[in-house]
Amino acid sequence: MTRLAIIAGKGQLPVDVATAANANGFDVLILPIKGQADADFSAYQIMPIRLGAIGETRAIMVQQNIEKLVMVGKVSWPSMAALRPDFDGMKLLGKMMTKGDDNALRHVAAFFAEKGIETMAVDAFLPDRKMPLGLVAGVEPDAQSMAMITLGATILAALGTHDVGQSVIVQNGRVIAIEAAEGSNAMIARVAALLDPAGGVACLVKMRKSAQDIRLDMPVMGCNTILSAANAGLSLLAIEADAVLLADDIAAIRALCETHGVTLIGIDSRMTS
Repeated sequence: MTRLAIIAGKGQLPVDVATAANANGFDVLILPIKGQADADFSAYQIMPIRLGAIGETRAIMVQQNIEKLVMVGKVSWPSMAALRPDFDGMKLLGKMMTKGDDNALRHVAAFFAEKGIETMAVDAFLPDRKMPLGLVAGVEPDAQSMAMITLGATILAALGTHDVGQSVIVQNGRVIAIEAAEGSNAMIARVAALLDPAGGVACLVKMRKSAQDIRLDMPVMGCNTILSAANAGLSLLAIEADAVLLADDIAAIRALCETHGVTLIGIDSRMTS
């Protein structure tokens, strides 16, 4: 039986991955990040880890005969003082600070691979949770809405090469917000007052960054995103198909969209002007 470690951040997704992996014959070890992971992992073997203790984490996995690894769940990066990186963590943190998150995560995966531990993508365990192509909920976008989607996708394509942004909000041909370190939901919350109720459709476009390795950091959206969007006055969400993971069952997401009058559509990665 293949030993699988799950480095778990916040949210329910780590449990969903563990459940799917267990059903597919993996022997699961949960490595919940202290102060971050908040789900119930009581059904599995658990060995908590510190976020900055990369070397210690690898040593645990080697001692536990781990062959495969998946990293899943939201992670909030603390201050350097709170992080307290170990020796290996300090080296990798230097790469993160100078090269960006995506490059740093690739170095983390390579560091684990030195001991024969292969990092797997979350969607390998939850293939039915990937955003589908086409209309999921609401009404088919009109020409004006499609123009906003295309604008947002074009902006994200340009920014992605610089390891910036997974989401952008556009309205009436204007960029209202670009996602930074805060994440999509926090970005949506901070722009609510900037949207013009008479300015036409306000659209959120979410895509993976062009150089992003989705084995290590697959973009996620779910019911919380829908609620945040509805509360802010967004009526259209365009999400890259096959590249964004759904945090919740698609039926629940669809029902929530219909309740709040939000249109949700899966778009192609090539949808740029």
